[in-house]
Amino acid sequence: MRCSLRLCVGVTGVCGVLFLGLGIGAIFLFDSLLHDQIKKNEVIEKGSYLYEQWSDIPVPIFMQFWVWDLLNPEEVLQGEKPAVRQKGPYTYSERVVKTNITFYDNGTVSYMQPRTFTFLRNMSVGPENDTFTSLNIPLVTIAELIQNERDIVKDLVSIIERLAQETLFMKLTVGGLVWGYNDSLLVDVNKLVPGLLPSAEFGLFMGRKVNGTDGVYSVFTGKGDVTKVNLIDTWDGQKKLNYWSDDPYCNMINGTDGNFFPPFITKEAKATLFSTDICRSVEGEFIRESSVRGIPTYRYEAPERLFQSGDINPDNKCYCQNQACLPSGLLNISICKQGAPVIMSSPHFYLGDQSLVDSIIGMHPDPEQHKVYFEVEPLSGILLAAGKRLQANIYVKKIDHIQQTGNVREMFYPILWLNESTFIDPVNADKFKSQVTNNIKLMYGVEYGMIGVGCVLLIMFIILFVKHRKRQTNTMTGTSDERTNLLNGDTVQ
Repeated sequence: MRCSLRLCVGVTGVCGVLFLGLGIGAIFLFDSLLHDQIKKNEVIEKGSYLYEQWSDIPVPIFMQFWVWDLLNPEEVLQGEKPAVRQKGPYTYSERVVKTNITFYDNGTVSYMQPRTFTFLRNMSVGPENDTFTSLNIPLVTIAELIQNERDIVKDLVSIIERLAQETLFMKLTVGGLVWGYNDSLLVDVNKLVPGLLPSAEFGLFMGRKVNGTDGVYSVFTGKGDVTKVNLIDTWDGQKKLNYWSDDPYCNMINGTDGNFFPPFITKEAKATLFSTDICRSVEGEFIRESSVRGIPTYRYEAPERLFQSGDINPDNKCYCQNQACLPSGLLNISICKQGAPVIMSSPHFYLGDQSLVDSIIGMHPDPEQHKVYFEVEPLSGILLAAGKRLQANIYVKKIDHIQQTGNVREMFYPILWLNESTFIDPVNADKFKSQVTNNIKLMYGVEYGMIGVGCVLLIMFIILFVKHRKRQTNTMTGTSDERTNLLNGDTVQ
């Protein structure tokens, strides 16, 4: 029995140390193998899993619009505060398939990514021809363009506007505002000064409908350096923008196109993307660990400083375009939108100066509904969920000789806000799990399983060892007592 117990103790201890060592060793070995496998797979090249996901984005994407319906247009012309109500969502499915894909010897690939939109009536509050009262943006744009011209020109334009029966506020359809409509004022101006305007049609997202693309991208394939995969090398042939007063910071083209990020992203790193909608790069900051359909993710959100005034955040000073900086929460993108006085913000002026919220009756900023976020699987960099929320506003003020502006107060008038979102569907989530997540879980299971078995065996070793030592002590104590009795003349019965 003594030999058997001693043997059990020895075997248990050796096995415990062995399994614990194997488990710890497996952590380093499997992690190395996992990183090597990801480095191999995370390259944009034909035939790879990533190429399939990259070239024809399989996950559903939705573009939703909420328009602002003006309730008191006559009072606004008299200088009162606008009262608006939100109408929406009007939802479109968005399809993105890359075209003109061309690989180059310097480790880059160029492409265009036209988008097609299909209206989804079942996910909308009404049809595309729903009407609402909004700002006459072509009138305001022309008024803005000619406000510094000679008075006679202003009077002439005012006459044209009257002849065209233009007013500062007008009835529009949702589809017309978003995708475009023939504007009578633009027709008259083009007749008067041919070539002055690019088109007699106006729509906030007309460009996406006409050519469906937002430029030519050139990104790194990741071959040779997987940490650069999908990072933009050039956009429309440029390594930097030329919008923002030749400032190197504001004109940087940083990050990816937003479809996915390089692998091994960390909590300390910024998830950066370039957005043509606001003509600048955007940094996402890590917020917390999360999950999407059972897949662990890192959640990133656009920080408050994104639209912070240049008077508060010096890094944003270059977005002021050598003029007085706008209040926090606004970005003037007229310089990259053909001169239209378009001011971007978060919906309902979320994170903006309180004066913006107070200037319009009907603003109710809500972080959960209006923040920009994206959920990234950190090892692969794949984007599993995202919500890009933006609001388009127009700068409005009274302009002398343009009688249609009445006594309107100076303000940033909201036109609409959008949510371009994606959330991986169950089919693609299961496919991703089979390709990536399940293998990771299996490796982690083996690693920690071996460590667990090793720990259990070591605990058993300690228990058996203590038990063995205790039995030895009791045996030695019993033998010592017998010897003492013999020495004292006692007889063992």
